[in-house]
Amino acid sequence: MRRMVFSIPALVLACATSSPSQQKSDTQKAQDEAQQQYQNAASAQKHATEEQQKAEQAEQEVTKAQKGLADAMAKNEGQHEKAEQAQRDAGQLGRDSQQRSALMQEQATLLQEQGSLQGKQTQEGNRQAWMQTRTIRGAVAAMSPGSLTVRSEDRGDVRLQVSESTAIKLDGRTASMKELRAGNEVRASYGLVDGHATAVRLDVTSSR
Repeated sequence: MRRMVFSIPALVLACATSSPSQQKSDTQKAQDEAQQQYQNAASAQKHATEEQQKAEQAEQEVTKAQKGLADAMAKNEGQHEKAEQAQRDAGQLGRDSQQRSALMQEQATLLQEQGSLQGKQTQEGNRQAWMQTRTIRGAVAAMSPGSLTVRSEDRGDVRLQVSESTAIKLDGRTASMKELRAGNEVRASYGLVDGHATAVRLDVTSSR
């Protein structure tokens, strides 16, 4: 027991008798460690700040991308709506065009029928007028290719169209327009075709 009592004061004495240089070295070491820890803490804080900025930048990019996606979706939806509207308009135009075409076809058919009816009426009128043959007596007043003018006492000058189907007799024999002369006596039978007097038969007597 006596040895242990003597050992404790010796340890205390050893500590109390440590040199100032040793104490300064321990203080410097502690300060260096504190400085290093401060720098480490500052570096960690800087790194944390940088990571926070990166996170905010990433969040901004995400927000921007979301906005761009929303705009693209809205534009796509609007484009689809325009396309559908264009299809509806095209369909309506097609239907309108078909209706107009059908109406025009109907009108054309009606006009054709009317024209055919008018043509038939004209033909019937010409046929009836042709069947109602008229007669004129007089002298040949003038001649021209395809026509002959008869001057009568009661009706004046009547111009008759002469065609290849007109029967011409000169002094009882078949003749042609070239053989007729102004002043020849003529008895003409004619009908009206489209309002024009057309000779059916010419009985001509040459002047003697």
